[in-house]
This record gives sequence, structure tokens and C-alpha cells, in this order.
Amino acid sequence: MIRTILIDDETNSREALRALLGHYCPDVTVVGQATSAEQGVLLLREQTPDLLFLDVEMPLGSGFDLLDALGNVPFDIIFTTAHDRYALRAIKFCALDYLLKPVGVAELREAVAKAQRQKAPVAAQLTTFYDNLRERNGPAGKVVLPTMQGFEVVEVARVVRCQADDNYTLFVLEGKEKILVSRTLKEYEELFSDYGFIRIHQSHLINAAHVKRYIKGSGGYVQLTDDSIIEVSRRKKDELMKRFGA
Repeated sequence: MIRTILIDDETNSREALRALLGHYCPDVTVVGQATSAEQGVLLLREQTPDLLFLDVEMPLGSGFDLLDALGNVPFDIIFTTAHDRYALRAIKFCALDYLLKPVGVAELREAVAKAQRQKAPVAAQLTTFYDNLRERNGPAGKVVLPTMQGFEVVEVARVVRCQADDNYTLFVLEGKEKILVSRTLKEYEELFSDYGFIRIHQSHLINAAHVKRYIKGSGGYVQLTDDSIIEVSRRKKDELMKRFGA
């Protein structure tokens, strides 16, 4: 049985989430609710759940303020939010889960299932999250990569390329280090879209900062700093040329 607490200033949102959990997630039991970050801190100091559903934006203190006040976080977290694009990007970089309001059944089930199989210590995820949050006006510094064995925290600038491998993604870093990640390439294409990465082929996403040269051809090829040579699909060639002003 998973013991959970709901923290959200919107009564309708809390009641709707509780009803969905009761109907579609029978292994989850709601053991407490709070309507603000301040109330949430007091509640979480009284009892420790297995899982916390936490609203991002609340009056008089955000969900992040609540986590700051707690310090130690020995439970899994699923953020709930209706907006705040930057916060969502930071959450995704740290492999923490989130739900967009109004919460859908399929998304809720998947988030709960992910929490049940979560291997990355929440404290490490939150440390990375706050490191990135401090860089609000710059690129994300680090990304948490979930693997079959646990997770790896790497600097985004060290990522040379990402290669699709069925429902997994192979990350190749500087020094030719390789990490197989249990997420799809499409997820990372969306995640890295504002950080200098380009999808040059159905199976390849590259970091533009690691391009050494372009070799002409039908679509052409790029050579990267790890000395790999990757084919550019014809329909992606114009995007690549535009990125480099060629």
C-alpha cells in the first residue's frame, strides 16, 4: 500500500485527484491533505508518506518553498501544475514526475507506476533540480539520466550525441563514455530543444557544440568531437544549415 499526501490550494483539484486515486489506483491511500506550503510543512513533519502530490504554484509559498523548508525528503514526489513552463523543464531535466491539470487517468496511472519503480534517490534529483533552477536565465547545467541500474547525473555540455535504441536512448558523452537510458529519443529531443541540440536523423540527436565538420552529400554527414560520422537526413539538412548559418 502506498501512503500519499495531497498538497494543493485548490479544493476542486484535491478532491478530483483523491477521487481518481480511489477509483483507478487502489494501491494508493490518501492519509492527509494540506492547502498551503505552510500547512504542508507542518503535516509532513508529523507524518512521512511514501508519495507526495505537490502543487507547484500556491499563494504565500510554492511547492519548491515547501521542499526548501523541509530539507530532508525521504519520499517520492509527483508535481501537479497548470502552468510554469520553466519549472516543468527543470523538473523534466531531473527525472522527477509531474502531472498537468486537469489530471488525466492514463497520466496518473503512469506517474504512480513510475513512483513505484523509482530507483533514483529523491534527494539527488532535487539537488540537481535546484542547481538548474538557479540557472533560470541560462542553459540547464545537469540532467538526471535514468538507467536500468539506477541513474546518472551528467553535465548537459558533456553530451555529444543521443542515439535511438528502440524504447531506449544511448547517450555518448565526451571521452566516448556511453550511458543507455530508459527513455525514448523523442523525449530528449523535446527536452533539449532549447539547448543547442539538433535532430539530424530519425535515430540521432546531436549537440551542435560538438560538431567538427559537415561533409556534403544527399543529406550529408557531420563529424562530431567523438570522431563519429553521422548521416544527415535530406529533410533535416536545411535545419542544420540554418543553425550554422551555412
